[in-house]
Amino acid sequence: MAKKQKLIDRLVEMGACRNEKEAAARIMAGEVYINGQKAKNGAMVKEDQEVTLKGVLPYASKGGFKMAGALEDFGIDVTGRICIDAGACTGGFTDCLVQRGAEKVYAVDVGFGQLMGKLRQDPHVVNLEKTNISDERLLHLDPRPFFGTVDVSYLSLRKAIPYFSAVMHGEGELCCLVKPLFEIDDAEARRTGVIADDQYAPLLFDLIRDVNAMPGTSVKAITHSHVTGNAGTREFFLHVVLGGECPPVLEEQVYQAVEKAKELELYRK
Repeated sequence: MAKKQKLIDRLVEMGACRNEKEAAARIMAGEVYINGQKAKNGAMVKEDQEVTLKGVLPYASKGGFKMAGALEDFGIDVTGRICIDAGACTGGFTDCLVQRGAEKVYAVDVGFGQLMGKLRQDPHVVNLEKTNISDERLLHLDPRPFFGTVDVSYLSLRKAIPYFSAVMHGEGELCCLVKPLFEIDDAEARRTGVIADDQYAPLLFDLIRDVNAMPGTSVKAITHSHVTGNAGTREFFLHVVLGGECPPVLEEQVYQAVEKAKELELYRK
C-alpha cells in the first residue's frame, strides 16, 4: 500500500511552494489538484498520486490523468508507437501519449475546434476532427496505428471496439475507458445517472464476456480509472488485445477494480 504524506509537505518538497504557509494558502484558494481533482484543506496524498497547481496542469485535460493511471496499471509502454485516440476532444489522452513518447497520435473526434492549441501544433499529432471512428477513411491510415485509446460518448464499447479493430486491421492493443452508464442495461440508471455499487461487477463481467466473444479480440486486464467522471461516476479501463490471445480469467481483477473505484473521492466540476 502506497504511503501517505501531508499535501502541504508534498508541495514544499516538490518545490511548488516556498513554505507550509504558502502551501496552505494555495490549497485554500483552490489552486492545488490531486490526480486532477481539487484538493481539500488538510488532505493527505499517496506517493503514486500526482499533485499539480492550477495553471500548470501537465495534460490538456483531466483525461490525461485517467490515461496515465491506466498505462501504469497495465504496464503499457507507448514509446515510439503509432496510436489512435478516438473521442479525443481537448486531447487529454493524446497529450498523455505524446508525453510518454508516442511517435504519432491520430486524434479523432466528431467535434470541431476542441483539440488544445499546443496539440494542434505538435508534429506528433494528426488532428482528425469532424471524423467518426466509423469513417471509412480511417481504414487507410498510413502509417497504421497499432495502439488505440477509446473514450467515446453515447456508444457502447460493444459497438466501438469492432470499428477500432477494422481501423487497426485486427492487430494491436486498445486501452478502453468504460463508462458504465453507456454499458448498463438499466433504463432507470441511465435516466438518473445513478448506478448502485453492487451493479458494477455484473456490468463489467457482461461487458468482458461480450468483448471476448468478438472474433480475434480478448480482454487482457481491467483496472479502475484513477479519476471519476465529471458527475462523480465510477469508470474503468479494459486492456484489449487484437489478434487472438486466449483471454485470462479476470474475476479477481474485476472485484479489485470495483473496490478501488469506490474508494476514490468523487470528481465534481
